Amino acid sequence: MVEFGVHLTVLPVADLVRAGVLAEKYGFTSAWVPDHYTDMPPSGDKVDPWVTLTAIGVQTKNMRLATDVTDVIRAHPTKVAHIAATLDELTGGRVILGLGAGEAMNIVAYGLPWEDPETRVSRLKEAIEVIRLCWKSSRASPVNFEGKFYKLKNAWIDQVPVQKPAPPIYVGALGSPRSLRLVGEVADGWKPWLATPELYQKRLEIIKDAAKKAGRDIETIDRVAFIYTAVTDDPSMRKAAVDAIKPEIIMLTHRKTLKELGFEVPVPETVDYSYQRAPPVEEVVEHPRKAAEAMPDKIAEKFLAVGTPDEVIAGIEKFLKAGAKNVVIKDLVGLYVTGDVRKLEEQIKLIGEKVIPYFKGK
Repeated sequence: MVEFGVHLTVLPVADLVRAGVLAEKYGFTSAWVPDHYTDMPPSGDKVDPWVTLTAIGVQTKNMRLATDVTDVIRAHPTKVAHIAATLDELTGGRVILGLGAGEAMNIVAYGLPWEDPETRVSRLKEAIEVIRLCWKSSRASPVNFEGKFYKLKNAWIDQVPVQKPAPPIYVGALGSPRSLRLVGEVADGWKPWLATPELYQKRLEIIKDAAKKAGRDIETIDRVAFIYTAVTDDPSMRKAAVDAIKPEIIMLTHRKTLKELGFEVPVPETVDYSYQRAPPVEEVVEHPRKAAEAMPDKIAEKFLAVGTPDEVIAGIEKFLKAGAKNVVIKDLVGLYVTGDVRKLEEQIKLIGEKVIPYFKGK
């Protein structure tokens, strides 16, 4: 059965909690909160995910609670293991630990080392091993680990998670082959970001190949489709929703890929506006924002599911046919266009009443 999650960001934390609690009532089974100090506009990630998810967790009964995603540079993996295990006990075993390799905007300004991609992915792989060791540790059975980045010597945490053998770990991997291979090698799930169904399928092939080489069954790895949506039959709202996400598409999609889709980014190649490498300052953001004005709607809509409920259903089905097993929705109307929790709640209700029922039993 296809399950639906809701992505919560941008709005004040009390509004995000309110929306997360409401989402459970309308058939959503997971809430995903980013882990950023700051973010590139228009995304606006800012809240601490663990505080936000705790507030949602104590007001819901079954909603899974996921970070989207936590890096292992700002927080030591033993601390991440401790926090996740505590929330897992508090909520009766509902934590999904989303982990990633980090972004410069949340690293460099805070005096932390910004390492090359290969090093960051290697650090992440090692951190996953440390976290899982901590979850298995006890006073009676301390653990040891000697790695390149982390070391444990007769270590244990007394706080243990409820889920057995452990809470699932999802790796956030956009398009980097290194990160995608890591999903196939060690992760319980894949949490991607903006992609067309065709890009999604292409990236999934890398994960499948890595899983096969690691002797893993790809069916044991959950594959999430992260889909920006706007349920509306209002042409002006649809246009506003599509326009709102265009800068993010440009920041997160390689120039070459966009060119293959029919859009050549009108920004000099000497300008680095990459989401993972660039600082979230106006002199950087202005480039993809300006370039977005030239992007045709038909290009942007390849990444989205917008329009009437039937159009949104059709857009989601394309990702499921590309290999996704579950869906995380990021609303464009309430979060991006209006910045209004009431509009976000309307979208949650529309998806819960008009979209999710279609996928029951599938």
